[in-house]
Amino acid sequence: MRLDKISNLASKVTTLSIESSNLKFSGHQTFPIRYGWIYKIIQEVSNGRSITSSSNIVDQMTSMGMGKNMVLSVRHWIKTLNLVTFVDQQYELTNLAKKLFVGESAYDEYLDKIGTIWLLHWLGQSINAQDADLNTARWFFNYFNGVRTDKIQLSKDIHISLANHIKELTEATLNKDIDCLFQMYAAKATAASKVNEDSFTSPFTELGLITQHSSKDYRSELSAQKSLPVEVFAYAVIDYMQRSQLDSKGKKINNNNTLSFDSLLKDVGSPGKVFRLTTTGLSEKLDELEVLSKGNIAWTDTQGLRQIQHNYNDLQAVDPGMFLPLYYQGE
Repeated sequence: MRLDKISNLASKVTTLSIESSNLKFSGHQTFPIRYGWIYKIIQEVSNGRSITSSSNIVDQMTSMGMGKNMVLSVRHWIKTLNLVTFVDQQYELTNLAKKLFVGESAYDEYLDKIGTIWLLHWLGQSINAQDADLNTARWFFNYFNGVRTDKIQLSKDIHISLANHIKELTEATLNKDIDCLFQMYAAKATAASKVNEDSFTSPFTELGLITQHSSKDYRSELSAQKSLPVEVFAYAVIDYMQRSQLDSKGKKINNNNTLSFDSLLKDVGSPGKVFRLTTTGLSEKLDELEVLSKGNIAWTDTQGLRQIQHNYNDLQAVDPGMFLPLYYQGE
């Protein structure tokens, strides 16, 4: 098959997958996640208070110490971060959220550890190629292939990728969501290209995934991501490999125990893509993971064929967070 035909086919596959997405470019009331917000909303859900009812908004404004729009925003974010699940007509904390934030044995109740922020980034931004809820941040960390961008160019790129989507995305909604992405992730760089910590407004700026070099210039370099703990990386790899065995409805469609290195590096929803890893960075993390998992997850490079393999009988029965206690207890 000719290279141009292969390229066109790949383009069509990408387009078709993004056309199946659900556009969710609003709901945050223009507020990015702020320090302290996750703790506050976790307490609300943990205490059985609704995060969908309009009748208790005034009470939550008091209990969380914030205005109405901020209450609506933090309700949106806890759902976007996949820390809650809908059970019996109301939202409850996931088991992982409980382990992270609830009780005396909570891993990181006040979000003090960089590994928790990386984990929340994964939970919020990793998506399936089909039927995903899509917003600007998820588009950026799954479909953006460049390094430098600005708000105007990012808007153009998103509009082009969604040109054939059945739902129209308005310019005003998209622009507000783009602003929210950069407020949440972009740390301002000094003249010496160092991050200015005074610019931090959101925990996610600590990850260094986006830097703002001028009023218009934003950059997102691929990196080895040295601050990403291997235990959190392990969660992402297992989670991604589990989802690769399922269809968009959650039905198991294969029992594959291998995955290509390139898939883990470049595919929508993959650790390489979501964490903005270089090829070398991914290989280094996989080397660490092989040691951590005692060889149960390993990768090989044989005559140019690079693959990741797991040795679990049933990957779906594996807890992606099984190595997290080693990170939190080891610090």
